[in-house]
Amino acid sequence: MKINRITIAMIEKWITDRQAREMPIATIRKVLVSMGQIFKYAARHNYLAYNPFSDAERPKGKKKKDTIEVLTPDKINALFDAVTDQKYNTLFRLAIFSGARQGELFGLKWSDMDWENSQVHIQRTFNNQEWYDVKTETSNRKIDLGPAMIADLKKWKLACPPNDLDLIFPNEAGQPLNHNNVVSRYFNPALEKAEIKRIRFHDLRHTYASLLIEQGENIKYIQSQLGHSSPTVTWNVYAHLMKKVNQEAANRLENTVFNPTGHKMVTTE
Repeated sequence: MKINRITIAMIEKWITDRQAREMPIATIRKVLVSMGQIFKYAARHNYLAYNPFSDAERPKGKKKKDTIEVLTPDKINALFDAVTDQKYNTLFRLAIFSGARQGELFGLKWSDMDWENSQVHIQRTFNNQEWYDVKTETSNRKIDLGPAMIADLKKWKLACPPNDLDLIFPNEAGQPLNHNNVVSRYFNPALEKAEIKRIRFHDLRHTYASLLIEQGENIKYIQSQLGHSSPTVTWNVYAHLMKKVNQEAANRLENTVFNPTGHKMVTTE
């Protein structure tokens, strides 16, 4: 519609309709930010005699904070065992061992693989049937992969059907995967078969982060691998997973001061 034909009632109906469809309140508010900027621009340049957005009723309700669910190693192995399809088994493995976002995984191409350095280069994302550049400069990153994951990818490369887009995980038509199909046809059934409670696909990314934290990796390294804009973002998301007690660190500190040559090391034992 032409912007000068949009009324307060239309804007409020759009908001009500989205809430009725159970669109997340955070998503609605993000859209409204852009909508408000458009109307403000139009009013400032006299395309509108009156800005209806300024008086439209905004959606009520607090933004619900997503609960982070992570899989333990035994659950991870159970998930892998439950997926017999090689493509989706490799996809779920890469999700956990790279921490890449779902859209980043769907947008991966074989040319993004750095076999020599055992890394995958995240350069684009595929979301809602559209291609996008990665969100920020830090999202454009190279993620380190272990030898087992590299071996799985090499096996899948031999079995992967050729496709014009060079996608690592193409659908049957050689196009990017669809989120709903992946979750409903493969991910959720695998969780059920493995007797794992229902989690989101995005929780595989959280699982990756939690495993790195658990093994004591540097927060800056975790941030760079996840593609967060700063270590502060990583800390804010995963602070609750950080150890509240770290006797090993205290022991290492004393060893550094009192036993710099490594003799008579103090240990928790």
